[in-house]
Amino acid sequence: MVSLIDAGLGDFLIPVFIFLLVYAIIYAILKKIKILGDSVNVNAMVAFVLAALFAITPGAMEFITIIAPWFVVLVLIAFSILLVFMFGGVGSEKIIKIFEDSTVYWTIIMLSIIIIIGGLTAVYGPFLVGGTPEGSGAGSSIQRTIFNAKVLTTVIILIIFAFAVRLLSFESQMK
Repeated sequence: MVSLIDAGLGDFLIPVFIFLLVYAIIYAILKKIKILGDSVNVNAMVAFVLAALFAITPGAMEFITIIAPWFVVLVLIAFSILLVFMFGGVGSEKIIKIFEDSTVYWTIIMLSIIIIIGGLTAVYGPFLVGGTPEGSGAGSSIQRTIFNAKVLTTVIILIIFAFAVRLLSFESQMK
């Protein structure tokens, strides 16, 4: 039996869903920060235009297609952990206090940055690397060195360690 996604309907619906997701996120941000005022029409029009520009930008839809499932998994894991604690009798005041801790939101920010960098690498990595650089000049040698998988992994791990040291030293100063 052929499902709707196998019949090619998924190829049509995924861009529509991504457009709606980008529109909803931009509209919500505009309503929350009120940078353009309280006008619903202005916020809706700006969100629509930005979502349309996002939809025609090469690689942008593919970027959202890659990172959106990871953020959904991140949110589902967070909700599952919260549910376990709430079933255990932890109150909402205590959960709010936990999320006010800098370690929790810095961890979420670091995971988000890793997801975004992974998405950008998956979409724009071949463009940045440009294939295997040919030649023996300084430019090709620098390109091979910077975009080497081991070098990029080391840089990301060093950034994570720097955040960890900062958080640990900040927590020890608070006590």
